[in-house]
Amino acid sequence: MPLIFCLMWIVSAPGCGSKSAAPSVAGPAPAGASQVEEKTAAPEARSQLPTAPVMTHGKHARGVAARLERRDADRDVWGAEVVGERTAVQLSRIGSYLAGELSATAVANQLAASDFHCGPLRPTTSTVFSDAELLFKRDVPAVEGTAATAFRGPDGLRDALEQIRPKDAPDVPLHVKFKTTRVAIEGDEAVTESRYHASGPDQHPVLEQTAVWTCRWKLPDSDQPPQLLAIAVSDFEAVSFRDGGGGESRSPLFEECTTAVLGNQPAYADHLRYGVDHWRARIQTSLGQELFGHQGIAVADVNGDGLEDLYVCQPGGLPNRLFVQHMDGTAEDVAAAAGVDILDATRCSALVDLDNDGDQDLALLSSHTLYLFANDTKGHFDLQGALPITSKNGFSLAVADYDNDGLLDIYICGYSYPSGQARVPRPYHDANNGYPNRLFRSLGDWKFADVTEPVGLDSNNRRYSFAGSWEDYDNDGDLDLYVANDYGRNNLYRNDNGKFKDVAAEAGVEDISAGMAVTWGDYNRDGQMDIHVSNMFSSAGNRVTYQRQFRDTADPEVRALYQRHARGNSLFENVGDGTFRDVSLEMGITMGRWAWGSHFVDLNNDGLEDLVVANGNLTGDDTKDL
Repeated sequence: MPLIFCLMWIVSAPGCGSKSAAPSVAGPAPAGASQVEEKTAAPEARSQLPTAPVMTHGKHARGVAARLERRDADRDVWGAEVVGERTAVQLSRIGSYLAGELSATAVANQLAASDFHCGPLRPTTSTVFSDAELLFKRDVPAVEGTAATAFRGPDGLRDALEQIRPKDAPDVPLHVKFKTTRVAIEGDEAVTESRYHASGPDQHPVLEQTAVWTCRWKLPDSDQPPQLLAIAVSDFEAVSFRDGGGGESRSPLFEECTTAVLGNQPAYADHLRYGVDHWRARIQTSLGQELFGHQGIAVADVNGDGLEDLYVCQPGGLPNRLFVQHMDGTAEDVAAAAGVDILDATRCSALVDLDNDGDQDLALLSSHTLYLFANDTKGHFDLQGALPITSKNGFSLAVADYDNDGLLDIYICGYSYPSGQARVPRPYHDANNGYPNRLFRSLGDWKFADVTEPVGLDSNNRRYSFAGSWEDYDNDGDLDLYVANDYGRNNLYRNDNGKFKDVAAEAGVEDISAGMAVTWGDYNRDGQMDIHVSNMFSSAGNRVTYQRQFRDTADPEVRALYQRHARGNSLFENVGDGTFRDVSLEMGITMGRWAWGSHFVDLNNDGLEDLVVANGNLTGDDTKDL
């Protein structure tokens, strides 16, 4: 397994769901799940609940131990990673100061060399955007001269740190994180490049600060920590509430309302408030309890009352949920009464009108089967069909009328490998050993035909596909299809009167990376639909792939692909001639962290498409684990 695999990405193991013709529905609680103790257990008491045993012997334990040892840079050959870890510890002390845990003087004396120098850590800024609530400012390029050495020595670092805080709220703690993306060793010195991110509470004037810190360090001969020689700040941006005067308190932009909406529902108290690590310790993995991956949701008005309702997919062994919204804003779980409390491992669902009767039906994707449920117009669903799919791990679906016949068709993305092949994507940077995706064409009357090969969607169709999205990007009246693939290049299938051709390469949107999701939107309002692809940003990947010893015998083009793999999200601007321009870096959207999905939406009703990116991975009770 290549080192970049360990540092950048952990691939999910394929699920093992039911292969029955009809999905399982909820009945008695699954074996291993307590209906009494767990129902009343508070979140803070989770650590007291039974947990799965830990392996302490055998070849599996030895293999895990060997992998864990590789996390210790001191035991590996990557000198730059050793320096990266030690300088990260030093930078974290700055975060401790801004959080109110250490004094600026103590931090400066621990970090700064006697000949340290830097310019302002909070540079001069100018306003780039403002509305009734928010103010966005970015740094003004500094004039050449003494600005870069305005602060000298430990006392200078202390003064520079104190200036980061806003003058109107100097004592409010900030949450600060540094992510180091570059490390270069130059003799007895090193240069690191880190992304700085600070945020305050919603009522605090400073909502967010971001910047890139380039730091020069003195590397000691002993085990003493590195000392700062210089800091240069670039790409500084500050987001704050507009000052309305009078010192009035400010309301948060968004407010957590889960408990207010779902808190009185047993489905929330008993199931949804617990994470996947909780359930994996209590439910058999063979039922579809996977460590990695995600379960999807679908939103639509299922009972015709004019209010949007919510369908939630869950891992195998836990029933799916259908929350019907009430006029007071609360929601009630009616999945059992509606006939959709499925226990199979389901990744994705769609609420769409599949039979053209005016109500929202349900398409539900499990590991092996696409289930189709008809809505009776009142929110009760009846199973109409179960279409077997080739993939062992159906991951997502995209619904559209690709042939303009008035019936909705369904495209299914699969994320797995055929049995008998390598159990990892091969090659890593351009995997082409997965199961094919499938297109099912609606024939009416709940009948669907697999037309993947006849329409040309079998081309370049052995990827590890996370998501597909339909859009008429060339404005010719039919819907084209973009598919985001993990471990390699993506697809853009141009629709020509119902026949498809993969034109991703010639259109400039292959985006060889860790593709997770895709969304379309006209971000620049030129009448052409643009593409945003959610990828994985990896600070470790950015560091390691630029080291000399990383794949030092590989072709430079292959090394460049690995480096590109860790860059992050992509934004492709539609030029209008069938090609796209990569504007990711100039638009500043690459750093979306471990991005799983995104969506263009006008958040502030100004007529411009904003971008929301969902990111993250497993998080346990320790909030500092990731």
